Amino acid sequence: MPIQKNKLRNRRVFFVTAAIAGMVALSGVETTPVSASSANQTSRLGLIQISAQDASAADSLKKELIANRVELDPSLDAASLNVDASRIDVTGLNRTKAGLQTVSAQVYLGKNDNVTPALSYSFSEKATILVRQENAPQIQLKADSVTVNNGDAWNPFYYISYINDDSKALPAVRVAGNVDMTVDGDYPVRYTAVDLQGNTSEASLTVSVRTPQEVIEAREEAERLAREEAERIAAEEEAARLEQERIERVQEQARIQAAYAAAYSNAAGSATGSAIANAARAWAGVGYYSWGGANPATGADCSGFTQYIFSLYGISLAHNNLAQAAAGYQVSAGEAMPGDIVVWDNHVGIYTGGGYYVSAMSESLGILEIPISASRGSGEYWGIYRIPGVN
Repeated sequence: MPIQKNKLRNRRVFFVTAAIAGMVALSGVETTPVSASSANQTSRLGLIQISAQDASAADSLKKELIANRVELDPSLDAASLNVDASRIDVTGLNRTKAGLQTVSAQVYLGKNDNVTPALSYSFSEKATILVRQENAPQIQLKADSVTVNNGDAWNPFYYISYINDDSKALPAVRVAGNVDMTVDGDYPVRYTAVDLQGNTSEASLTVSVRTPQEVIEAREEAERLAREEAERIAAEEEAARLEQERIERVQEQARIQAAYAAAYSNAAGSATGSAIANAARAWAGVGYYSWGGANPATGADCSGFTQYIFSLYGISLAHNNLAQAAAGYQVSAGEAMPGDIVVWDNHVGIYTGGGYYVSAMSESLGILEIPISASRGSGEYWGIYRIPGVN
C-alpha cells in the first residue's frame, strides 16, 4: 500500500498538558541504515494512540512510524514505498495494559515496485504510545466492499475479521441488509456488535453481486437458440396450416366441380339456360381467376370460365370472348334469358337474369356475380348472345 507525505496521521496526538509532558520523555531516533543511501536523522514523535481492542496493534504502529519517517526524511520517495510489504519488530508493547507505554521498534521498509523483494531501508524508534480501553465492543471487517458471483451462497459472517469486548465475552452481532444473490447490483450491509451492557459499534460492507461474463454469454446464446427454435417451429406450423388450407380448398373445389358435372351434365348440344346460370353462380365467391386458365377450381379467366361451364353440358366453346359471341346469335335485352352470354370486346360472362351476370373478373376479385351496368374496364359493350343448344 503506497503512502503520501501529506497524509495526516489519523491517530497521533501531541501532549497538551504539563502533567503529561512531565510524565513522558519524547523519544529520540536511532537510524540503522541498510543501504548506503540512508542517513542518520533525528526526530521527535508525538503521542501515538492504540486501542486495546486493535488486533493489529503492531501494524497500526508501523503505519504511524512510517508516515512520520516519510515526513522527516526528504530522501524517501513516498510513492515507491509499500506499507503492507514493510515489516516491524516491536518490543515493550502490551496491548492488554491501558495507559502510557514506551516501546522500541525496528521498521524495515518495503518497496512498491514489485521487482525488488529485499527490504532496502530500516530505522529504529523509541515511541511513547497510549493504550486506551474502549467502552463499546469492537468489530472489524475484512474489507469495506466485496464482489461476489451471481448465484453463489451469501454468508455475511465470513467477512468479519475481528470482534472483541472488554468483558471478555464476545459481543452479539446483528446483520442488516438484504443481498439478493440472483440479481446483479450493489447492496449495503451493516454489522452491529452489541455487548452485555447494550453498547454498540457498527461496520459497513458493500456487496456487489455480478454475473460472470461467461455466464452472461452462455445465457444469451441459449436465449438466441431458443428464439430461433421457436421461430422455426412457428414457421413450420404456419406452413402446415397454409398447406392444410390449400388441400381443403382443392378438395372443396373438386367436390363442387364433380357435383356440377353430375348434376348438370346433359346430352350433347342440349341444356337449360337456368342450369347453366346456376352452375356459373355457384362459383361466385369460390372460384379463382387466372389469366389463360379454364378451370375455376384452380383459376380461369373470363372466356375460360364460360368455356368450362358450357363444357359441363357438352357444349364446346373456344377460349376467346369474340369467338364465343360468333358461335351464337345476338338477342335483345328483353329476350335475354339465364344461360346466355354477355359480351364486351375484351370481356365475357354468363347471364343469370335480372340484369346480372357471372364472370371471372380479376385476380383480386375472383369470380363474382354483378349487374351488367356495374361492369367497368371491359371495353365496348357488344350485347347478349345465345349459344345454340341452350333452351
